[in-house]
Amino acid sequence: MRQNFHTILETILRLQREGFINVGYRIMWKLLNVHCGVPASQRTVRLALQTLTPELVNARARRILHRRVYTNRGSNDLIHIDGYDKLKPYGIAIHGAIDGFSRKILWLKAGPSNNNPQYIARFYLNFVKETKRIPRCVRLDDGTENGIVRDLQTAFVLSQQDSTDMPPFLRGRSTGNQRIERFWGSLRQTVCEFWRNYFREMRSSGELDQLNPIDIQCIRLCFLSVIKYQLMVFQSTWNVHRIRAQRHCQVSGIPSVLYHQPQVYGYEDRSLPLSCNIGILQEIIDEYSLEYPLYGCENDFLDILEEITGVDKHAFTLPTNVREAHELYVSLKECLNGYRI
Repeated sequence: MRQNFHTILETILRLQREGFINVGYRIMWKLLNVHCGVPASQRTVRLALQTLTPELVNARARRILHRRVYTNRGSNDLIHIDGYDKLKPYGIAIHGAIDGFSRKILWLKAGPSNNNPQYIARFYLNFVKETKRIPRCVRLDDGTENGIVRDLQTAFVLSQQDSTDMPPFLRGRSTGNQRIERFWGSLRQTVCEFWRNYFREMRSSGELDQLNPIDIQCIRLCFLSVIKYQLMVFQSTWNVHRIRAQRHCQVSGIPSVLYHQPQVYGYEDRSLPLSCNIGILQEIIDEYSLEYPLYGCENDFLDILEEITGVDKHAFTLPTNVREAHELYVSLKECLNGYRI
């Protein structure tokens, strides 16, 4: 038992060093059991966190929120999409979507921008292609980055016979996008606060100049793969964690179960069938959307690296953890000294 507790402590410390510093015991319990293969009870994880970071546990325990009651009629009745900009000063933008009923994360992406409407359209269209369904309504901000998604959602919904009970999209200020704004708070605590502090320290030490485009390209090449992995872990963990019953919540349970089996809880999947075949949808994807660039970097920058290293840019080996990312960043800065994009 003592040896197992020691293993749990060591694994938690490693996860915290990798950025999972502000997670609660339930998320940490999922990380240990599902992603690290370390068996642990929730009680043991709670005790371990109280031992390692008592100040963070106490801070979370004191937090009291008063929220409005949020309701809708089932999964895909209303999905919320939005961008998260807290890492933008360091060249990394995040975009996500969450189902309002189940709180299941539908996508969570990191890249060089969340303002290009073609990137946002690609996330939306990939979701439609994967599910072969159309959400009944999309809640988004009133910005140009959402223009293509608004038009596509309107066209898809209005092509259905059963499409008159609610508008195809709702728009408004980002601060009013209640469901996903609450979600961003959880993401900030779990993942992004670590990276904000990490990049601030790099800036303070002189390693990072935010006004230097080469530094920003290096940040993306070195750190984006690690951040993407952490977002993937966060998404998969979030979607299988249990949401407790609360006064402001319509339903409680596991997001993935709520999303895929709403009938168990007395609700229904409110999505609409895709009105075109996959071939036509692929043509729409090719015409109206774009993938993120390779590694999130400009092609000219990758060409320079290809020339310096002699390695094909499509075959670069990317870091898998914070230490490797930082070491690669320092090495790249040394190699690129004297180059300008």
